[in-house]
Amino acid sequence: MIIVGAGGHAKEVYHELLRNHEKVSAFYDEINTDKSHVLGLEVKHTFQEIPPSKVILGTGNPSLRKKFYDQFAPSHSVQSLIASTAQISPLGVVLEEGLNIMHGVFIGPEVRIGRGTLINAKSSIHHETVVGEFCEICIGVSIAGACTIGNEVFVGMGALVLPGISIGDHAVIGAGAVVTKDVPAGVTVKGVPAK
Repeated sequence: MIIVGAGGHAKEVYHELLRNHEKVSAFYDEINTDKSHVLGLEVKHTFQEIPPSKVILGTGNPSLRKKFYDQFAPSHSVQSLIASTAQISPLGVVLEEGLNIMHGVFIGPEVRIGRGTLINAKSSIHHETVVGEFCEICIGVSIAGACTIGNEVFVGMGALVLPGISIGDHAVIGAGAVVTKDVPAGVTVKGVPAK
């Protein structure tokens, strides 16, 4: 397994993979080419250095998650990471490939999570919610039931999205925001209530 990314989130992905008894051989980072090792493992810097193998996304940034997925998916097996401490309902949940579902996450019944999305530690996604592709749901976020989250959305640490809310593609929700109204595509909101 190779972790695509070599920053802070990649280190947390490595930690969870070790907890799941997965073998990791290297990290990949095409941006920070001065890094030769992370946590004792080699960092590879060019796509050509990565033989066809299993890879896992190890960056939080939505646009980088999509870029790396698109780069690796045609020739590599893009895996999902589901932490052993995550609680995922057995009732109608659909999880697409390339996910990171981290420590202490709760996913309720009939939730759909799009490919390449990161649900970070201690976040909760409640019943009948749809989360799009390549999103970053930060630590401690709570998304109530029947919400729709678009593609490549960033939801900041500790944000709360109230029931039935829709958030458009590429929107940004600030840390600690309380989202009480729909958020159009490409818009940034913050505060309580989020504006």
